[in-house]
Amino acid sequence: MKKILFAAIVVVMASGCHDYKADVDKLQQEKTALSSSLEYKDSTITDFLSSFNEIENNLAAIDKKQTLVAESASNGELKSTQKQRILENIQAINDLMSENKKKIAALSASLKKSNIKITGFQAMIEKLNLQIEEKDKQMVDLNNQLAEMNTKVEKLNTDVVTLTADNTSKQEVILEQTNRLNQAYYTTGTFKELQSKQVMKKEGGVLGIGATKKVNSDFNKDAFTAIDITKVQTIPVEAKDARILTNHPSESYTIEHKGNQVNDILITNPEKFWAASKYLVVVVDK
Repeated sequence: MKKILFAAIVVVMASGCHDYKADVDKLQQEKTALSSSLEYKDSTITDFLSSFNEIENNLAAIDKKQTLVAESASNGELKSTQKQRILENIQAINDLMSENKKKIAALSASLKKSNIKITGFQAMIEKLNLQIEEKDKQMVDLNNQLAEMNTKVEKLNTDVVTLTADNTSKQEVILEQTNRLNQAYYTTGTFKELQSKQVMKKEGGVLGIGATKKVNSDFNKDAFTAIDITKVQTIPVEAKDARILTNHPSESYTIEHKGNQVNDILITNPEKFWAASKYLVVVVDK
């Protein structure tokens, strides 16, 4: 009986020598490792969610800018400032798309590296990739629409240039015709002066006696001065006397005197005055 009791005491004493401190240290290390793991997991999830939010915000911004570009294209806005705004919006869209692709690539790499199996994260990344692919297709359609609009604008500009050229040509013809209609000619001088210029001649009579002074039917047109009848109503004379030899109604003009001299011929009704003849011959006595 004493032997049994002694053996029991030896066993108890042996078990009382176990290293409980080592067990506590091990448990503490496991707790610390678990805590670090949880913190890393929480941090990784926070980073993932932050990246997702940034990508979604970028996609929302892309939607808005695509709408602006599409509206500008459909309205046919052709001003240089509006074209510049379209180009700026397209560049901003391209920048956002590039940024999104980089973020998604980084998310995928980070998810694989972390070895964290979070339900739905991979599905979310795949969904974002599909959205980016859809945006790429939309950008292709938008660029095609803009290219078509540019083609239409180029054709429109060509048509405008052609119409402008035609209009300019027609305006020049109209102006030329108007100038021709408004153009008249006059010449003044003594009989001898006008005769030497082949404007006047003597006709009939015997040996020069009783001959009539008259305007040549084929007079020299270079002897005349051109005027615009809408701007010139006064023909300068400055002679002792003056007579109009061409056909012009007497009620359409007056001969203005200054002292004992004829100063000028004032055309009071240009339309009526030039109706019968656009050439005026005034013979004067000096």
